[in-house]
Amino acid sequence: MTCTQFLRPALATLIALGFSGCMVGPDYVSPAPEVPTELKYENRTAATSLVGWWTAYRDPQLAALIQTATVANPDLAAALARVDRAAASVGVARSELFPQVDFFTEAVRQRSSGNLTNPGTNASTRNNFDSALGLTWELDVWGRVRRLTASALAEAQAEADAFGYAMVLVQTLVAEQYFQIRTLDERIGILEQTVVGRKKSLDLVEVRRDSGLADDLEYYQARTEWSIARSGLEGFRRRRALAENALAILLGEYPSAFTLPQQLDWHPLLPPSPIAVSSTLLERRPDIAQAESLVKAASELIGARIAEYFPRIQITGDVGFAAADAGNWFTRSSLFGSLGPSVSVPVFTAGRVASRIDEAKADYAELLQLYRSQVFTAFQEVEDSLAALQFLQVQVTAQQDAAYSARAAADLAQQRYENGLVNYLEVVDTERTALNNALALVELENEQYVQQLALIRALGGGWQPPILPDQNDNNALLDSALNTAPPKPSANEMR
Repeated sequence: MTCTQFLRPALATLIALGFSGCMVGPDYVSPAPEVPTELKYENRTAATSLVGWWTAYRDPQLAALIQTATVANPDLAAALARVDRAAASVGVARSELFPQVDFFTEAVRQRSSGNLTNPGTNASTRNNFDSALGLTWELDVWGRVRRLTASALAEAQAEADAFGYAMVLVQTLVAEQYFQIRTLDERIGILEQTVVGRKKSLDLVEVRRDSGLADDLEYYQARTEWSIARSGLEGFRRRRALAENALAILLGEYPSAFTLPQQLDWHPLLPPSPIAVSSTLLERRPDIAQAESLVKAASELIGARIAEYFPRIQITGDVGFAAADAGNWFTRSSLFGSLGPSVSVPVFTAGRVASRIDEAKADYAELLQLYRSQVFTAFQEVEDSLAALQFLQVQVTAQQDAAYSARAAADLAQQRYENGLVNYLEVVDTERTALNNALALVELENEQYVQQLALIRALGGGWQPPILPDQNDNNALLDSALNTAPPKPSANEMR
């Protein structure tokens, strides 16, 4: 049997093994942790949909701000770039499954030393003209490259999930800052009315003092309350300015270029909260999906490390033209070529391969526990928000009654003072109580918005798991990751 007769079937067999070889190492199994069947404070009433949740507030300005942040927030842009990079890494890993072909050419005039081999002989000069295609192809018999590709794909999935989580976070933070500003507008409105009212009271006390019906103590008490109200008003204006600056950054704008006009009559109804369903929580949250994707990437990497124990088989070859004369460079007689397999087997690595396997297993164990921790955190966040909303509803109802009663008492005390039935100290006490209760009510209402947004975030914010397309189709991957972006409001909605 000639060498050619032996080599052809051998190469065919090796190539067949490369396409249909086994994959050593563990196959990934989803952790599928046990989760509670019911939540302690589960909401079973009519609920807001998580998809496009911001529309439930019926606030076109809020929808416009979320749209702006979705396309302009720099943190989201950075997360999107990481998705693009991870998708490109999949292509890099996947390329090793295919033959690598390189082209080489040179035209060299070489002079050899006359004293190198036979001292005293004349030096010789010759020309080399070479052009060749080189082939290198690793046959993935043990699945090493396929495992690395699967690991890279899982990491790309994790980055897409991370982008989804960043989007949900930015959207809810925009809404939170917006509601904070609007409730500060309410408090500013209350303080502005209070300043006007206390200035009138101060003027009244001053008139009564000039008439001998009030003393200096009442005058200075009235002046103190007026000054306290003015100080409190400026404090809320300061807080509003800082909240507006924070919102500008979320929108990808400089604070100096962004202004949200004051809106004292803003008072939307709080929509029903989304329903929290225990059985679907793991499917809704992008951060949990990201954690599991990282577990899968680590699992696939274990197999790639185990494959390093086995022989690596490569097919190498080249074909081209070589001549000493440029005129004969591309003639038939100058044609040369080679093709054949090469095998490398690890014999002694001083424990390197075993250590890399142990390292991969440790990474897998760590990421698995981090995934479990993320699941626990998710359920805690949902339970916390549901509990807060349940108790806040009762608290707000009671505070509404307290604010109404305190205002009525303050009005009554003012009337009695004007009729000379009580001293000004009673007016001061009742006015202070009325103001504190009015501000406390607005604070609790703002906390309802904050906790509802926390629940929306804890439930995944309407995120849909991105389905990774072909590993080389980066644009489709990014489009899939962007599926939670809100629609741009129409001109009619903005009016």
